[in-house]
Amino acid sequence: MKEDDWDDFQTWSQLFDVLCKRDGHYDNASLASEYCNHVGKNGRDNFDAIQKNLRSWRLGRHLPLRRNMMVLAKLLDVERDPCLNNRWMHLYAVARGEPAMEPAMQQEDAGRQPVAAAEPAKRRRPIWHWLAIGALATGTGFTFDFAVDRWAFKKLPMIGYDARVRMVVGESRLIHGDRGDCDGRPPDWYYTLPRVPVSALGTFSDGGLARKMSNFCNRVVEVRAVRFTATDAGMEEIRLLDDFMKIEVTGAGHPRQE
Repeated sequence: MKEDDWDDFQTWSQLFDVLCKRDGHYDNASLASEYCNHVGKNGRDNFDAIQKNLRSWRLGRHLPLRRNMMVLAKLLDVERDPCLNNRWMHLYAVARGEPAMEPAMQQEDAGRQPVAAAEPAKRRRPIWHWLAIGALATGTGFTFDFAVDRWAFKKLPMIGYDARVRMVVGESRLIHGDRGDCDGRPPDWYYTLPRVPVSALGTFSDGGLARKMSNFCNRVVEVRAVRFTATDAGMEEIRLLDDFMKIEVTGAGHPRQE
């Protein structure tokens, strides 16, 4: 594309998708492989997770963290074209709700020494910044909001992935969870639903928010839970959220609800 064409893109995800196609990444497998090699995480779980994230980033459903964005910029050789790099950084800042980044400011993320520039305009501080300063000034500390968030997080139900699920007719249980980015919010149900199969033994539904151990993130993260309600006895193998699972439902026992 010509240099002037980069200004035609109005969203970061749209620009990212076009750059992927420009480099021949019409699906996400090859780019996911390059990404894993670059960050030194080559396990199957890592590959599947980044492939899922790439799909989400290209569709504009989520935005990568800044460090992930910089890796993508290197893999797509964004910095080679100054006009492209400026547009890339500008649209990313807009997507995050930040002031547009000036070229001199972009170099901080790229690992270069910032060049001398006129004093930038003052950025508007988020409200939590001033609340934290106020709390610190009064000697109360500024961990209150974080403590509240942590408390709410711990109140969420904990689920795990089990390749073999045993249930009885009438039982309803959270059996899996769909995460977003490691430090981001979990996806909405409309994004999770396309990777939820149809079952002859029961029904899948939105289980709300929950917690789940993520091997990719190497910690417990917030997820969109998937609930299964068993209605018929039998056994079947399914693929749920890109993971294989065997469900066995029996007709005996006492139904339990979660």
